[in-house]
Amino acid sequence: MDEALTPEQERDGLRGVRILASVKDTDLDILAQTLVWRRVRAGDEVVSHLDRGTQVFFAVDGAFSAKLQTAFGRQVAIRQLPAGSHFGEIAAITDTPRSLSIVAEADGLLAECPAEAFLSLMARDGVFATAVAAHLARNVVQLTDRVFELAALETRFRVYAELLRLAATGEPIEQGILIRDAPTHEAIAAAIGAQREAVNRELRVLASAGLIEQGRRELVILDVEQLRDELRRRAGTTTSDAVDWRL
Repeated sequence: MDEALTPEQERDGLRGVRILASVKDTDLDILAQTLVWRRVRAGDEVVSHLDRGTQVFFAVDGAFSAKLQTAFGRQVAIRQLPAGSHFGEIAAITDTPRSLSIVAEADGLLAECPAEAFLSLMARDGVFATAVAAHLARNVVQLTDRVFELAALETRFRVYAELLRLAATGEPIEQGILIRDAPTHEAIAAAIGAQREAVNRELRVLASAGLIEQGRRELVILDVEQLRDELRRRAGTTTSDAVDWRL
């Protein structure tokens, strides 16, 4: 990278990665010695689908998107990865090709960890190993809910579900929940398996009803509870709805 970080800056950055929050200082320092720090630009593909790399990446800064693309070029967004996330552990644990592409949605900073160092930390730190397992389990539950939405819900309610996912990491303000750097309508469509025109239509309806306000790359959800109630009436209560995955 262009400018080196001090050991203190490296440790502070790694402490911001949720899965590393409970790792002892001595183990974190050992891990830090194995890392390669990378600055990325918006649009960079960090991981390619089916690549044989096994590194694990800690997202210290920036925002990333996990995607798949059909042979005809249609992209499907699987999940968003904000700063504090990590990715790549499945390939490290199973020694299999990458299951997704990871693309930087904004300029960011990554710490690239060799699989051997990641697995070694899992072997000697049971709390860390449990955190890795819990993260993978949460992903299974969330993806199960997403499959249910795709199979059972009309586009309108899939839009509601995606807005509630965005709200979970939004910023509370007086009017409601502010989502900065909100995804484009095309990105929302890719996340819920819909056409952009259908997403445009549903968001206009919500704006007319006074449930959201849309600005340039900002979105304010004015009534989260009404959206949640509408979704529950149609879908029932899912696990992701019942549990705060930010904890």
